[in-house]
Amino acid sequence: MGIQPWSSVKYQDNSAAPSTRVSVVMDPVPAGKLLIVEHLSGYAAIGQNDTVDEIWASDGNTQQAQLPVHFASRPLNYGGGLGVARRHQFGSPVRMYVSGGAAVTVNVDANTAGFILAKAVGRLVDP
Repeated sequence: MGIQPWSSVKYQDNSAAPSTRVSVVMDPVPAGKLLIVEHLSGYAAIGQNDTVDEIWASDGNTQQAQLPVHFASRPLNYGGGLGVARRHQFGSPVRMYVSGGAAVTVNVDANTAGFILAKAVGRLVDP
């Protein structure tokens, strides 16, 4: 078959020791295939009084996509080093072409970044 649906969901929890960036690496593209990423979305927990600096995805080579924040949740208490934070939802249609063996990384930068859940949707094609 020439076209196959593809999706990946990843979660990284740094709530115990938040930093200025939280990232997830999606599943690698199978060898001999080309991934066409069509949509990226998810949410990240950011310290209650912090601003999201940037949400971006990269294939680790030349492609990068900036993702918009849609809204922030009410304050939620996550405990640990993160404490009270808001979930910032992000998502956008994108167009990235990722070669076999490579993977998309989704990053969120802020003064206090606690965790991220990100989803990538696309299709695999024969190059």
